[in-house]
Amino acid sequence: MLSRDNRLVKNALKLKQRKYREQQGRFLVEGIRFIEEGLKEGVVDYILYSRKLYRVNGSESILSSEVDKFEIDEPLIKELSETENPQGAVAVVRKQSYALEDIEGDFIVIADGVQDPGNLGTIIRTSDAAGASAVILIKGTVDVYNSKTLRATMGSVFHMPILHFDDFEGLCSILKNRGFNIYASSLDVEDYIYASDFKGKTAIIIGNEANGIPEEHINLATHKIKIPMQGRAESLNAASAAAIIIYEVVRQRLYK
Repeated sequence: MLSRDNRLVKNALKLKQRKYREQQGRFLVEGIRFIEEGLKEGVVDYILYSRKLYRVNGSESILSSEVDKFEIDEPLIKELSETENPQGAVAVVRKQSYALEDIEGDFIVIADGVQDPGNLGTIIRTSDAAGASAVILIKGTVDVYNSKTLRATMGSVFHMPILHFDDFEGLCSILKNRGFNIYASSLDVEDYIYASDFKGKTAIIIGNEANGIPEEHINLATHKIKIPMQGRAESLNAASAAAIIIYEVVRQRLYK
């Protein structure tokens, strides 16, 4: 049984902080389903588990995996975990690295300053379900490897190429050169999303929960769109707005 002073345990504890996740290109996942997804993708470095894991349904796939596994005591599992009732296993996982030139397909979702971990995770999950090619995170967006964000992705973090871009203008230039139409939501526009043609190469921008998309970023888009608001609410949750637009893209492509 590994103690708290063991190098692997110390390393896992450090990964609870963003700066160490960025330095090492690693992050933590917990729970059987999440670890299974990581094992399928071949990105798990090692697993730390407690005796509790033997009593959890479905744990056989983890216990029988060929990845290195090390037992630790239950208090350490609880310290590594972000849930109230951990299932008894935490895995150290390698980040998957993608470059924009590697992304094939014609549908990209851009998160521009999304701050709520649950919203970002849900946007990634929705993008995965809709068959998007990639999710691009602009500087100022919450850390995708935050435990709350990861839980909200429901494993889609392993299926969906996720890229980080600091230079929004540069990103737009690359996408335009590749023939993409870039859509930004704005209240200062006549056309609803249903009047837009999303059948071609499409990139949609989802903005910050409180402030939306920065005006200078809206001006770099090729099209401005808005979601109809018929009631008294002034805005939608970012993840809800993303789902509406994303599935309008899907609808148009299914019923050409």
